[in-house]
Amino acid sequence: MKFKCCEWALSHLVINPDDLTYCCASFDKQMKFLENYHGELIDVEDYIQKRKEFIERCKNNDFPEVCKDCPTLEEREWDETPGFIDVSVSNRTKCSCNCSYCIISGGGKEEIKKYLNTRETYDVKPLLQHLKDKNMFKKGCHFIIGGGECAEYPKGELKWLVDFIFSLGGSIEFLTAGITYSEDIKNALEKGETKVKISVDAGTKEVYEQVKRVKGYDHLWKNLEKYVKASKKNPNALVTVKYIIIPGVNDNEKEVKEFAKRCKKTGCKAIEVNVEFFWMNENYDKPISDDLKKTLSFFQQQENTYFSSNISTHIKSWLSKNL
Repeated sequence: MKFKCCEWALSHLVINPDDLTYCCASFDKQMKFLENYHGELIDVEDYIQKRKEFIERCKNNDFPEVCKDCPTLEEREWDETPGFIDVSVSNRTKCSCNCSYCIISGGGKEEIKKYLNTRETYDVKPLLQHLKDKNMFKKGCHFIIGGGECAEYPKGELKWLVDFIFSLGGSIEFLTAGITYSEDIKNALEKGETKVKISVDAGTKEVYEQVKRVKGYDHLWKNLEKYVKASKKNPNALVTVKYIIIPGVNDNEKEVKEFAKRCKKTGCKAIEVNVEFFWMNENYDKPISDDLKKTLSFFQQQENTYFSSNISTHIKSWLSKNL
C-alpha cells in the first residue's frame, strides 16, 4: 500500500546509553521505544505491535507532532515487514575529543564531558545477539558504530561487533575522531563493506586544537593515512574525511585549502561537508557571510566532495542570495 511514512521510524534502531529510539534525529519522547534502558533483552513482539500502531497512524495522516514537518517523510510503497535495515550503536560515551560543537556534551562543557568519559554503561552484545536470534536484521543491514569513540571501546568489543555484523552480511560505518588508531577498524576496511568517517574540521594544527580542544592533529593524519591504505585493498571500503564548518572559526580560505591539501596527500577519495548544528538551526534562512560563501564555493568546486543532506538543499539559495 502506498502511504506517507519515514524509513527512519519504520526500520531503524538507535541504541543509546539510556534508551532505545526509532530515530537519531529526534530527542522527543514520542520517538523512543524504551526509556530507562540498561541493556535488557527487549520484547520483540511489543516492538512489532508499536510499529504496527505507528504505521496505522501514518496511513491515517495522524503523525506524531515531532514528525509532521520532518523532511524524511515520503509517500511511496513501504515494506511493512518488521525488521531493521539500519542500526546505530552508540551506547558508550567515552571520547578522546572535546569538540566545541558536540551536541551530547553541550558544546564540550567540562562537567558534562567528565561525566560522559567516566559513566558506566551496559554491554550491547546480548541485545544484538537476541535480535539476531529473532531474525530482526534485514538482509544487508547497515550498522553505524559511534558513541563516544569506537576506537576506545573495551578490549575485544569492537572486534566482536565487526565479526557479528559481517556474519549477518551487513555493512559497517565507523564514526571516529581518528586520534586513537584501531586495528579492528583497519581489518574491517580490508575485508568487508566498510566506511570510516573522520571529522577533522581543520587544515592547520592551531584551528584543529581550537575546534577539537585536544591535541592529536599529527596522530590523526598518520592514522587516516593507514586507514586509506587499508581501504585500497577492498573495493567495498571507503574512508571519508568530514569538515564541519563553524562560521567565524574555520570558514576561511587558508583553512579549507590546507585541509584539501592534507586530504589529497593522504589519498582520501571522499570529503563530506556540513555546517555546525546549532548555527544551522538558527541561521539557515538568513544571509551568509562572505567567508562562508567562499568556503562553500571552494568545496563546491572540489572533486570527490559532497554536502551533507541537511545542508545540500540550502547551498544554492545561500550562494545565489550572496553573489
